Amino acid sequence: MKKLSFVILLGLILAVAGCSGGNSNAGNGSPESSSPAGSAAQGEASLSPEASGAEPQELVIIGQEINASLDPVKPLTSSYLRNIGVGEALFKVNAGGEVEPSLAESATEVDPTTWEIKLRPEVRFWSGKAVDADAVIASLERSKSLDLQAQPFLNDLTIAKLDDYTLQVKTEREHLPVPLNLSYYQTIIHNAEASHEDIGTMDLTGMYKVTEFSPKQKTVLTINEDYWGQKPTIPTVVFEEISDEQTRVLSALSGRSHVTLNVPVSSLAQFKDNKEVYLSAAPAASTQTIYLNLGQDQLQDVRVRQALSWGADRDELVVLAAEGQSTPVTTWMASNPAYAETKNAVYTQFDPDKAGQLLDEAGWLKESDGIRYKDGKPLTVRLMTWGGDKALGEALQSQWTRLGVKAEVQHGDYSLIETARESGDWDASIEAWSTFGEEFAVLSGQYSPEGRANYGGYNDEETNRLLEELKKAGDQQSRHNLALQINERVAQQAPVISLFPRPQVTAVSSSLQGFEEHFRQFENVVNAKLTLTAQ
Repeated sequence: MKKLSFVILLGLILAVAGCSGGNSNAGNGSPESSSPAGSAAQGEASLSPEASGAEPQELVIIGQEINASLDPVKPLTSSYLRNIGVGEALFKVNAGGEVEPSLAESATEVDPTTWEIKLRPEVRFWSGKAVDADAVIASLERSKSLDLQAQPFLNDLTIAKLDDYTLQVKTEREHLPVPLNLSYYQTIIHNAEASHEDIGTMDLTGMYKVTEFSPKQKTVLTINEDYWGQKPTIPTVVFEEISDEQTRVLSALSGRSHVTLNVPVSSLAQFKDNKEVYLSAAPAASTQTIYLNLGQDQLQDVRVRQALSWGADRDELVVLAAEGQSTPVTTWMASNPAYAETKNAVYTQFDPDKAGQLLDEAGWLKESDGIRYKDGKPLTVRLMTWGGDKALGEALQSQWTRLGVKAEVQHGDYSLIETARESGDWDASIEAWSTFGEEFAVLSGQYSPEGRANYGGYNDEETNRLLEELKKAGDQQSRHNLALQINERVAQQAPVISLFPRPQVTAVSSSLQGFEEHFRQFENVVNAKLTLTAQ
């Protein structure tokens, strides 16, 4: 039997800094990076307890949005629960990209399609219920059934009980990195028998418990005194939503918040020479991406989609929309350091002449007003943006207008994008999903016909064939090579246009000690080593 070393070395070498528009995952992801924008600002910044001379007793975290639910299987909820120390998975990924045990004690690869996972017998839910094999299986099965975002990580796993604290995991594919799959926030372990509709009945394992919750406004936490691991020392955590960018910035500058997520890159100058706050800009493995609706007549022609990509000046976009805090990429996987060699693939340079030639070939001819027409209709693209991406949208509008495209930017709340997608009445939108993870899971989620993030309805026979090969690949080198082929094929077909790794900038108070920078900062803010000092 081969003992897992838990090392999945990433070598995060991208020179990226900036603010997460969410992801996403949003990006996260979540969209990691594209965690949807929240409601209106929740009030103006005020003086912190430290500023008044009081001993700090609570950690204040401000985000562009917080969760709308407490149930881990609801969209995006699990990332926020993990972010603030409420939810945990069997494994976690550290800041160096290594997979480590969390609620699990160890994992062993028994044969190419079998893993054994030992659970920590000391772990309990808040209710006191044991986190044993039955509870873990019930939790993961509930996530698989009810959480579409969890399915790419769980669908290939068949989990059985060997004894009270040992799981057997069978995989459809050989050498699947099961601990990595079970490290994602969508696999948070929760008591499947409990109701997660309110704070009185929800039952998780984290170091902090929820004591107050106002959806998309505020979550208040206190220490879980029966926590199985190292207990935190800060008595209270407050997690608030402030969707307005400048109000978030003022919250950080005034000292009201100790951690402020999603700092817009346009506000970086406001923090210059500020000794009370520093900026964390850990590289992010998520790609700022334009998703195109292939259901729209003008975007069904691959030449039009390719022209939009050739006509995007990514160097200029990084300057205008990311304050220089990123690097241009032309393929989706390029923000993953393991695929950094693809950053200039296919669209090797900004080439408006090539773009114009493709549009001419597609029958879209420029007329005296500077706009391209075909059969008497103008070539239009409505680009929907949200959060901190307004400047990016306006820069793209300017670039595409020079090509002869009648480009329009619609900026607003993320819910408007969701509504437009449901109706099919949209041309393009911007998000950033995480490129980090097991290749088939992340690529099929984007580009298979059933993919969660395949917003535009991309269904390409060659891509589907390569995805099937990737699903069956039994070694890492084969998976890597197939992922490269899929990545390039998608760039050529251009159902999406990749721009640059989404910046993520976090403002951290100098009174907070123990903060850890992480390439997935949106789910890694609270840890047990955090301490506050009076200023």
